[in-house]
Amino acid sequence: MSNPKHTRPKGTQDFVPPRAEQKSKVEDVFRHLAERFGFQEIVIPTFEYTDVFVKSSGTGSDIVTKEMYTFKDRADRSLTLRPEGTGGVVRAVLENRLRIPCRLYYLGPYFRYGRPQKGRFREFFQLGVEALGEASPLVDAETILFGDEFFRELGISDCITRLNSIGCRNCRPAYQHKLVEFLSSHKDRLCSECQLRLKHNPLRVFDCKQEQCQAVLKDAPKPGDYLCPECSRHFKAVQASLDKQGLRYELNGRLVRGLDYYNRTTFEFVSSKLGAQDSIGGGGRYDYLVEDFGGPQTPAIGLAIGLERTMLAMGEKEQARRRLAFVVWMGDAELDEAQKVLARLRAQGIPAQMDYDAHRMKHQFKSADAAGASCCVIIGADELAKGVYSLKDLTTGRQIQVPVSELIGTVQKLIRAQSVATRR
Repeated sequence: MSNPKHTRPKGTQDFVPPRAEQKSKVEDVFRHLAERFGFQEIVIPTFEYTDVFVKSSGTGSDIVTKEMYTFKDRADRSLTLRPEGTGGVVRAVLENRLRIPCRLYYLGPYFRYGRPQKGRFREFFQLGVEALGEASPLVDAETILFGDEFFRELGISDCITRLNSIGCRNCRPAYQHKLVEFLSSHKDRLCSECQLRLKHNPLRVFDCKQEQCQAVLKDAPKPGDYLCPECSRHFKAVQASLDKQGLRYELNGRLVRGLDYYNRTTFEFVSSKLGAQDSIGGGGRYDYLVEDFGGPQTPAIGLAIGLERTMLAMGEKEQARRRLAFVVWMGDAELDEAQKVLARLRAQGIPAQMDYDAHRMKHQFKSADAAGASCCVIIGADELAKGVYSLKDLTTGRQIQVPVSELIGTVQKLIRAQSVATRR
């Protein structure tokens, strides 16, 4: 019997260099921006009791009915790998008795069983923020501005913001009645899944991508036409704040998002680089979820961003050289000095590396190139006799001699200049 072929499970991915570095960059930008907006990091378990996600996502949502990785532990308890972040965050806030209002951010892997496609995986990475205890429409606008600024910092210039309001528990029943009435009259034109949604969760019909359903929905009543005065005022205030701060957006009356806990403001960010599945992030208000979990009445709003889809929207870019100095040594006589230089570079915060196995300089230069180094510090007998080192810029090929005392500063300046050139 032949050995099995070792491959990763369907719907998972390996982040190998340079994609792993791009992933880290996206996470770093998100982390720093979140902290500038006053959010603090929260780390929640990778799996929860299944009821957490049934309660947060809704029994009729696609996540609960089709996509969750649920299993029993040895004590016959039902556990689920987290398919989204908000439910776990709300559970953690209540269980740990965090003081509200609070602003929290998170990042990490999430899991949904679906059909893998471009930018969509069964194990995927999500970045999110949650503002609990803040009811003002200005907070809605600020959350949307946070997402827009995040994508702009990553150079995603074609990002478009879509905006809607789906009302509250006071005005949505009247709208839902009209929607069911309309969809029921066109039931034979809906796909089989939407016919089930019509019975259990009619708003989810708006999430369907089937052409036949989209054709029906063109004439369907929209949530915005049934807003109560309070929801209408809230939504107008959100728009006014965005207008005041110069953020361009599109009103989309069919934007309901895919989770049951949303109310009032819903929004998403899309990029034309992703084709039909163009969403790279989104969110909305969930003013009832904390209460549904047994907590006090607590207004809240959140945003979740798909890391992989964000990376796709960033596009393929020429791989920059790493912030790395590679020490090259001529022969055994220079090896000790090369190791001292390696230690000096690292002590000053400069990433540095050597090839201990390659005794020929030609092979060491190949190793430096394979490592993506920015420069080589060359140590030979002539250099030691003169009290200098040779420094080669691996981007331009230019080589200069640098006094021993000036090495650290010169390497730092070279790497900094390469970083600036790459950002341009």
